[in-house]
Amino acid sequence: WLLTAVLLAGAWVIVKATLPVDAAQEPFVTTATIDEAASARNLVATVTDVHAARSVTDATGWSADGDWLVIDLEAAAQVTQEGASLRTATLVVGDRTFTATERGTTFLNQPLVTGVPRSGSLAFQLPDDAWTEHATLRLGLGTPVLDGVIEMGIDLSDLPFEPEVSFEENGWAR
Repeated sequence: WLLTAVLLAGAWVIVKATLPVDAAQEPFVTTATIDEAASARNLVATVTDVHAARSVTDATGWSADGDWLVIDLEAAAQVTQEGASLRTATLVVGDRTFTATERGTTFLNQPLVTGVPRSGSLAFQLPDDAWTEHATLRLGLGTPVLDGVIEMGIDLSDLPFEPEVSFEENGWAR
């Protein structure tokens, strides 16, 4: 009986210490804060501002009403600019994941240059019930399989709503 108890306890410890089966497919995560440069493999990004808005506009005149989270950021490639563009921009709120909008002129899919930051805005249209929760912004180059991802926590309930926010024009960072 004692040997069985020891073996069961050992098996329990091994199960708890072993990584999940899909752990090999998870990205390497770098945690960031606002105004802090964070790097994940070939991506260096700095979130410069976070806004909650009732309406958004871009430089071309496009606009949309709704409840929007607008992220202003600067990003650059770190190693090579070949194929480097910000293709992964998601916001995880609870058990829901929102993708950055492709409407308007945003920073999503913008090409990045090695060592020279570019700036722009990302926008997420969120439902009313999401604004009371904590969110995690995830940024990366393409699919995060076996690559790096930058994550930043955002407390949505702390953000005051602005009547209108304009997207930063995509261009070189200052």
